[in-house]
Amino acid sequence: MRVREILILAAELACRRDLADYLAGKNGEDASAFAREEEAMLRCYNLTENELALDYLPLRRTEKFVSDGCIAYKAFAEPPVEILSVRGETGRSLPFTAGEDGVLVRAGCVTVEYSVRPRPKAAGDFPELSQKGDARLLALGTACEYALMSGNYEAASLLDKRYRDAIACACRERGGRFRLRRWV
Repeated sequence: MRVREILILAAELACRRDLADYLAGKNGEDASAFAREEEAMLRCYNLTENELALDYLPLRRTEKFVSDGCIAYKAFAEPPVEILSVRGETGRSLPFTAGEDGVLVRAGCVTVEYSVRPRPKAAGDFPELSQKGDARLLALGTACEYALMSGNYEAASLLDKRYRDAIACACRERGGRFRLRRWV
C-alpha cells in the first residue's frame, strides 16, 4: 500500500469525501485548492509516521561493525536516533555508551541494533511502517492531525480516541513502547 492510498483512507475518515475523490483521481474541479489540501494531508501523514516511529513503534535497523573502541555515527547507514543494543560475535549483549561522536564499545566485531527516524514521504512512496494494521493506524493519525489542523475539533477528538486505542493495540501486539498514564 502506498502513501496515497493511506491519504485517501484518512480523507474518508476525516469526512472529506471530495478530497478522497481528488486523491483517487476522480475529481478535477478546483484542482489548485485540492492540491493545497493534498499537501496539508501529506504533512499530517509525515507528522504521524514520525510520531509513531519515534514514540511508539521504533523503526529498527541492525548493522555489523568492526569496532576499534568507538563506532562513529557517520559510519551507520542511517543516522541513529537511539542505540537499542550492542552484541558481540557470540550474540552476547555488550556494555556500551552512546557518546557525542559515536558508540563507545569494546574493540572487535559487534552487531548494533538501533532505531531511525522515517524519511519524509511523497504520495507515491511506500510507508516505512509496513506491518499488518499499520495502514489503518497511519490513516487514523493522519485524519486526526488533518481534522485538528482544519479546525474541526469535534472530529479531531473522536479520531484521537480511535487513534490512541489503535496505538495501544499495536504496541501490545508488537512489543512497542506504550506507557499508560498513571494518577498518583
